[in-house]
Amino acid sequence: MTSTKDTQTKFAGLSVVLRSTQAVSDATPLTSWLPELSPAWIPQKYIDGVTKIMPVLPQPALYEDLMQSILRQIGSNNLVEWRQKSYELTGVEVNNNSLHSIQVSINPVSPLPPTIARAVHALCFQWFANTDPALAQTLHEQENLPMTTGIEYCSAKKILLKINLLQKELLAPLLWGMSKDLGNEINIAGIPCRLNAWVDVVQTSSYEKLMQVPAQNFIELEFLTPTSFKQGKHIQPFPLLELVFNGLLRRWNKFAPENLHFSPVEWNGVVSAYELKTYAMKMEGGGEIGAEGRVKYRFADAEQAKIATVLSHFACFAGVGRKTTMGMGRTILQT
Repeated sequence: MTSTKDTQTKFAGLSVVLRSTQAVSDATPLTSWLPELSPAWIPQKYIDGVTKIMPVLPQPALYEDLMQSILRQIGSNNLVEWRQKSYELTGVEVNNNSLHSIQVSINPVSPLPPTIARAVHALCFQWFANTDPALAQTLHEQENLPMTTGIEYCSAKKILLKINLLQKELLAPLLWGMSKDLGNEINIAGIPCRLNAWVDVVQTSSYEKLMQVPAQNFIELEFLTPTSFKQGKHIQPFPLLELVFNGLLRRWNKFAPENLHFSPVEWNGVVSAYELKTYAMKMEGGGEIGAEGRVKYRFADAEQAKIATVLSHFACFAGVGRKTTMGMGRTILQT
């Protein structure tokens, strides 16, 4: 497995940009367009007549060769066929971000039980294992995972699986591992489900980019799923300022480049407003109580406001509090 402090990985991924063209009889099927590398081709959302498709390989170290191969192919043949339609391959987008939020739609044949957090967690690990069993085992043994998972119920017949990654080198093996399941039927908690054929890359960023966000003295976080904290021997459901931001600071220092680490902070901000309710997230063996809703924090100290702002943006990827790999603590920053 690549080290969590690895700075050698140049690309997290690539996307080719396709524009529709008139039917061309000699267009090359995209799946055989790069025969020497044979990537898995994973579509993203179709937007404004442009189709973006990610050529995925199991390891990000392979992407530099992939990039060169794509550029050579564009120079000699940029007409491709994808799902029985003709396209002109007009360019390549490079993704060198460290932080990713992705989602994929799942359609169960019958309603899933509410206690699927562990099954979803296991599914993500299975995708890593499909690519590299040693990587999956290493991740499994980590106390502080560079990943969060969660689900959003759209209806009884549609849920969104949401996965956040905190390391650049994890995107390639995750996508490669799930590629054979996309568009096919899988089982979750014993119920057949059809996985959508495309992946939505909802948000990307990097630790360096987050360091550049303008400081805010008032920060409003919204906790979308039950959020709680370990406080001594007890579980605290209220998102106290120190619990929220000390937890985020520890995770940041765990996964961010060493030159971007923060020193410990004696927080002197306050909670200035909140609108919260406690809910129980149903899990196997019982429920986990946590708070959902909004909290506004105020920081009078300029340096602390800057650090808190960076960490608040990080929270959108890292989650807040306990059991974020089981769907708890999903957080967004209100602007």
